[in-house]
Amino acid sequence: MNARLAAVVTALETLVVVGIGLGLFFAPLSLVWALDDQFATDLLTYWRASADVWLLGHGVPVSISLGADTAASLGLSAAQSEFVLSVAPLGPAVLTLWFGFRMGRRDIALDYPVVVWLTGLVVLMGLSWAIVWSAAHSSAELPLVEAIISPSLFLATGLVVASWSSKWSPGRQWLSSALPKPVWQVLVTGVTSGIAAVAILIAIVSLVLTGSLVGNYATIIGLFESLGPTVMGVVVLFVGQLVVVPTLVVWMAAWFIGPGFQLGQAAQLSPLGTDIQALPAVPLLGALPQDLAGVSFGVVAIPVLAALAAAALSEARLGHPPDQKLWLSGVSLFAQPPMRGVLASVIATATAVLIMLPPALLVTGSLGPGRFATVGIDVPALAAWWAVEVAIGTLLGLSVGRGFRWIRSEEQRLHPPKTPSSAR
Repeated sequence: MNARLAAVVTALETLVVVGIGLGLFFAPLSLVWALDDQFATDLLTYWRASADVWLLGHGVPVSISLGADTAASLGLSAAQSEFVLSVAPLGPAVLTLWFGFRMGRRDIALDYPVVVWLTGLVVLMGLSWAIVWSAAHSSAELPLVEAIISPSLFLATGLVVASWSSKWSPGRQWLSSALPKPVWQVLVTGVTSGIAAVAILIAIVSLVLTGSLVGNYATIIGLFESLGPTVMGVVVLFVGQLVVVPTLVVWMAAWFIGPGFQLGQAAQLSPLGTDIQALPAVPLLGALPQDLAGVSFGVVAIPVLAALAAAALSEARLGHPPDQKLWLSGVSLFAQPPMRGVLASVIATATAVLIMLPPALLVTGSLGPGRFATVGIDVPALAAWWAVEVAIGTLLGLSVGRGFRWIRSEEQRLHPPKTPSSAR
């Protein structure tokens, strides 16, 4: 494959990314337009709504200005007729990031990295501009520069992750050859532990959320019925809630870490104390955790255990023999095993916090006027809690990992495997 064909393939794949992301919203809304509205309204209205949600899902805030009649019909005062939507339904962003990762892992990205990167980002920025231009409306305004750049940042993130995700990645091979081996071992151990800690926590949160959806099935169905949607309304609700699931996962991760999150001024949720006065009538919110009296500190211990497990699994990357002394004579301070473990813990903590901060910022902001003007996570508190939990868990995990390796080495020394000759 030559560079020109690589550019064409990348451009087409970028077009598919945007088409799928927008189609998730526009397809069901088109059915509503055809079956429920009977073609009475302008289809462009539904296209604008789809474009706004897609861009909002990539972190682009949408400024809403309602007319006086519309605001009055919704029970809003004149002061509440203008508000900002800035909490991202992360489904479109996750989709774009995933496709960027797939693009970066393909052979054409290894053969023509500059062509693939530039083509993908330029085409996506051009498509984003076209979407903003086609969806322009006085009642929903978007910051043009941010709307053009934000989706490309998620695609670029996927490409960057792909370029470092395997030992054969060009960037990783270059860095491993440029750094001294001891420094590389500490860096890899810390980064791997931090990434694994986030991955394990997200996996636990996803499993708990899935179990909560099943356990609160009756409540969720009751909320569906209270809304009284039509058949097509159910489809739209399902798709809308599907793209909000990643946002809910991030909120739940903050709940496990400790600070929790808030859904406006009337709903504060945390394992250390929950105050729910009112919740929006969204069926998916029926799966949110309630008060857990007596087990709150057990919940907060889960992120520590996630970091512990991640560090224990990554400890062998430090390169310490299991029977090596904890303090060596005649070597520099950096070469001492405890110091290398502390440095790896610092790197793991920084990595885990840096990974958690962007999604936490994206799911924090405003969801409407009044009590929904403040929604999401206390990001500084989240960073502080998560840093302490990862640091403690990583230090313990490195010790546990080395202990298990020492036990295995002792077992092999005392009970060596039998060779075919000794078995006879």
